[in-house]
Amino acid sequence: MRLILLSLLLMSTLQQVFSDSYYTFTDNGKVGLKNQQGTILVPAHYEALGWSDGSFSVVEKVTGYKLNDQWGLISIANQQVTKPVYSSLTPAPPTLFIASKQSTLSLRISTGCINASGKIVIPFQYAGIRIHHSRAVVYTLYDGVLKYGLIDLEHKLLLPQVYQNIYPLGSLRFGVQNFQQKTALFSENGKQITGFDIDSISPIQNNLAIIYQHGKQGLMNREGVIVKEPAFREIKLESGVPEARLSNEWHILTAGNSLVKKIEADSLLPVGNNRIKRVSATGTQVLDLDLNKITKEEVSRLQSFRNGLAVFTNKQYKGVMKEDGSALLPAAFKQVHIGSDYIITSTQSQGKEFSALYTLTGNRLTTKVYDRIEDFNGSFYPVQKNGFYGGIDKQGKEILACAYDSLVSVFEDLVAVKFRGAYGIINLKEEWKIIPQPNPIKLLNADRYFEFSDNLTFLKSITGTTIYFTSNPFEIAGDNLIEIISSGGKWTINFNGQIIHREEPHDERNEKILPSSEGLRGIKKNGKYGFIDDKGRLRIANRYEDILPFQEGLAGAKIRGKWGYINREDKIEIQPVFEEVSSFTKGYALVKQNGKYGFLQHDGALALDVRYDNIKLLENGRILITVGNTVGLADADGNILLQPKYEYIDDLGNGFVIVKQNGHYGLVTLQGVSTIPLHYDLLLFEPVKNVFFGLKKSEFRELKL
Repeated sequence: MRLILLSLLLMSTLQQVFSDSYYTFTDNGKVGLKNQQGTILVPAHYEALGWSDGSFSVVEKVTGYKLNDQWGLISIANQQVTKPVYSSLTPAPPTLFIASKQSTLSLRISTGCINASGKIVIPFQYAGIRIHHSRAVVYTLYDGVLKYGLIDLEHKLLLPQVYQNIYPLGSLRFGVQNFQQKTALFSENGKQITGFDIDSISPIQNNLAIIYQHGKQGLMNREGVIVKEPAFREIKLESGVPEARLSNEWHILTAGNSLVKKIEADSLLPVGNNRIKRVSATGTQVLDLDLNKITKEEVSRLQSFRNGLAVFTNKQYKGVMKEDGSALLPAAFKQVHIGSDYIITSTQSQGKEFSALYTLTGNRLTTKVYDRIEDFNGSFYPVQKNGFYGGIDKQGKEILACAYDSLVSVFEDLVAVKFRGAYGIINLKEEWKIIPQPNPIKLLNADRYFEFSDNLTFLKSITGTTIYFTSNPFEIAGDNLIEIISSGGKWTINFNGQIIHREEPHDERNEKILPSSEGLRGIKKNGKYGFIDDKGRLRIANRYEDILPFQEGLAGAKIRGKWGYINREDKIEIQPVFEEVSSFTKGYALVKQNGKYGFLQHDGALALDVRYDNIKLLENGRILITVGNTVGLADADGNILLQPKYEYIDDLGNGFVIVKQNGHYGLVTLQGVSTIPLHYDLLLFEPVKNVFFGLKKSEFRELKL
């Protein structure tokens, strides 16, 4: 692939394009034609040779030429077959050329066909033409709608221009779609073979075409005879032997394996309060928890519900759906964003985007047109128009004119802005609190802001008085600044510029200082680890090979290559006998010994023997255990509930566990009793109705015709 791209780049650089025994060349910015021997056939007098789509070929000893930004036909003997009067010109195999030109009576572009002699074969009366062997699909714009018809290459009418689309299916057959979105099979002579009762038809392969009807697929031969009724989710013809599969089936089950309902769907997913999204071949529908349809019509895509609303997509456009399935806003927008108590939409017109603000009940708040509306920042909605920024309130009223280069920061009714390259602070009445000045600024609160000048940061009052300044790095912690001074110490400074705490720098001889945990922080000195307090005082001597932070009163410590645990008084609480350990969490720590893992309790006793490949503490206190590629379950006391023989476990916390074994899902109790057999390709729990959704995938099978 890299060599191909390199070759194309080289050819482009040399401005040479080869076609059989001919290639173009450039001289003084003009293009000509040579044969393979290098003889000039067409002098370099033209803006381009070839075709308006950028390709080059010689057909019937002619090619296209461009002069004065128009195209014509020229022979390889340098005879202009036509004048350069076409706005576009492309070959249409085998020997015709599709051309377009501007009408003499209007600005409308009309399309027709010429042959290699320049003779008009199909008159210039169409909006577009597609050649398919000995037939041409033609279309014209009527009342803003393209309508398609079919002709032969002698311009004999075969099908009038009254259809929404016409496309070739191969084997001298065409699919014709009407404006009711239904398709029929036609012969190449315009004879109707089937009725308009098919949604769509695939190209014909081995005398068969796939037909689509109401989301199902079937088979039809080239004579229009249906050999398999549309009852399948998917049909494949690639191998020469038709294969098909039925739709996936979902079983709604109780924990005791009682079947509540069956439904066909590609997927069933929860999308909000008591709502399920059903995705199938025909689109997406919203169901209630009993799997009854909420929406009558299907949509292309649906996001999850938020504040009782969900963004849906139909035909590339987005809208807003209510939980009852009705449309709050129609699918008419490029983008839709649902906020906490507002909706922002974006539409596109003539290459520009326009945003609008709505309430959650669908009332439009903005009357002015904005290029962009951003999320509510706690004080207003930032908006942009013609490259400048402003703001609107919750009622959609413009409170800040779109006159600012940018909105830097906001705090309540104050806004730091960049205005004509300078920085200042205004209130929501657009009164200047700090008039524009060169240095960048950032609001801290209603009374303080930062000003940045070179390497200095100034803390200033809203009146412009300097309160504190520094060249050191700092961070904001609550109502204070934590400044890291050059010596390594930390100063705590309040917003009045007063230093209220000084943390002394740590000993520079320390090789490493770790983050503080439970009032102590680890240090490394002379290759050994110990602990100091937050004031830098040594609390545990540097005598350990490695350490972990203190958690739950104990810290992991490594002695003579083994890990144990010490307390805050530097006493060994748990002997160093482990290869690896973790810090304690909820009374447990993960330990490793002889390549296996176990769970250690705070008192040093093993909650789970050290014999597993991995261990994980679950939120409900139970323990997930792993042996090889299989998992099991233990309780908080280390008692084995489920032996590690499953590929996947999901402890639902209600006495039941979803398990996977040999690629199939089922349900067991914490005592290991199977209640839903391992028959499903996926098993999901729905807690409101206390039911399970079990997926049974359909497999491809050979179709007997």
